[in-house]
Order: sequence, then structure tokens, then C-alpha cells
Amino acid sequence: MPLPKVTTGRVAAVGLLLVLATAVISGVSTFVNSYALVGTSSDAFVTVRNLVVALMIAPVALVATRRAPERLRAVDYGWLALVGLIGGAIPFLLFFHGLQLATAAGGAATASFVYRTLFLMATVFGIVLLHERFSARVFAGAALLLAGNVLLLSIISPLWTPGTTYVLAATVLWAAEYTVSKHLLGSLRSSTVGFGRMGFGAAFLLAYLALTSQYGAVAAMSGAQWTWVAISALLLTAFVLTWYAGLQRVDLSVATSMLVLGFPVTFLLGILAKGAHFTLDEAIGAAAVVAGAVVIAGWRQWRDLGSYLRASVARRAPTSA
Repeated sequence: MPLPKVTTGRVAAVGLLLVLATAVISGVSTFVNSYALVGTSSDAFVTVRNLVVALMIAPVALVATRRAPERLRAVDYGWLALVGLIGGAIPFLLFFHGLQLATAAGGAATASFVYRTLFLMATVFGIVLLHERFSARVFAGAALLLAGNVLLLSIISPLWTPGTTYVLAATVLWAAEYTVSKHLLGSLRSSTVGFGRMGFGAAFLLAYLALTSQYGAVAAMSGAQWTWVAISALLLTAFVLTWYAGLQRVDLSVATSMLVLGFPVTFLLGILAKGAHFTLDEAIGAAAVVAGAVVIAGWRQWRDLGSYLRASVARRAPTSA
């Protein structure tokens, strides 16, 4: 039985559901990548992984185009190339390289916190460039998200390392890319924007490997490393498909705030992997992150999401004879 028809009120509900799914995928992906990158060239890993993702998204974009033809103008290709450069290429290189440097210097917590401020940057971009509304609710939610991250991370010295600078640069670029993508999603399909990000991004990354003579690092990857590439690529593909479909339906500030929920997911997986337990501060931090995301989305969107889910279940439930 098909899902209920999405009306204006339910568009945001579907978008919220999609970005919540993206947050869970992001949390799992971050945990997986902490193992996948061990002993691997981050540049080679990112390039191969993103190329695989582009190849996996291509059929989705092609099927969508055949169902409802979409005519792209030259300017659209230019914008998609920009999305690929500042979203699917440069920030990936910066982020993983920076995280490796920060971890080696003992500053992984600070670098992670800097990345978690992406929603703040995107919110500012959304207000200034996309004319999204700013309210006391967004301010209160942002404060809860930041406080929750501080408690979860238990930041200690060093507060800043060279790696943190790389992570900051990557975070700014991703926030800018999400802003550009949100604008493009007003006229282009989400699968088109997602493929543009990963397709053009992969092309830029391949050119970068050629310029830096790093193809040998790809050839030297072991079977186990290729397995990690496959797992990470599946997760990133799911991220891209759900993220851009969700971003198309909700405000940039709401969508990026929901992404912060991925951090408690990563943290919980790390706790389980180590057989450890939550401290009181960490439990309060996780609760604050969840509360912040709830506040920013607002009661109306959560109410619409609940109504949409109830209607979906009712539609799928078998009728009595």
C-alpha cells in the first residue's frame, strides 16, 4: 500500500524524517570511518570511496530523469560543479587529513567540536543568504546543542592544533555547500544535486591524486581496506540520498541541526565497542543535544511528523473482512 499523499503540511514532516535518518546514518558512518582509515592514505581512501558513491547514485539520478525529464542549463552545470568542488572534494580531503593530525596531537575532541558547529555556520548562511527566519527558538536550540557537545566531548588541552584548522576549513566549506545546494533544490531534483556533488567531486579528487602522484596509494590498498571502502561507500550513498531529499523539504537551519544528532549515535557506538558506560556528564550532554534538535525543529514539525507516521501506519494496516 503506498504512503499517504504528501500535502503542504506533510512535506516538512517527510523532510524531517529524512534528515533524522541521515543523522543516524552519519553517526554510524563516523564510527565506521574511525576504523576504516587506520593504516590507509586518507586521500586515496576518500577518492576511491567518493567515486564508488558517485557510480552508485548515477542510476538513481538516471531513473528519476527518465520518469520526469529534467533539462539542465549551462548555469546549472556550473553550480553543480561548484557543489562538487566545495562539498564533494576539498572538504573531504581537509577533514580527514585534519582529523588525523588532530588525533596524533591529542586534539581530536576539539576538532570534533569544531565540526559540530557546522549547523551554526549553516544557520547564519541560511539567514543571510536564503532569508530564513531567525527566532528565539533557534537561539535556544543552538545553545543546547553546543552545551551538549561540550559535555559529550569532555574537551581538554590542547584546545587547538594544526589539524583543527583543517577541520574548521572543511566545516565552513560544507556549510557553504549546503547553502548553495538548498538554493539549487528549489529547481533541481535532490538526486541531481546529490549526483552533482559526488560526481563532480570524484572528478576533482581524481585530478588531485594525479597532480600529487598518489595513484600508487590506491594500488597498494589491501583487500581489507577495499572492504572498508565498500562499507563506507554504502553509508555515504545512503547519506547523500536521504540528506538532499530531506534538505529540499525543510529549512537549512533545521536540517543541519538534526545532523548533530549523529554525534550521540557515534558516541553510543564507541561506548558499546569499548564496553564502557555513560558518565553523568555524557548522559546530560546527549540529552541536551536531543533537546536542542527538538527545540529547533519546533512543535509544529514534530506534530506533523507524528501525524504523517500515524497515517502511514493506518494506510498499511490490513483491513478487516
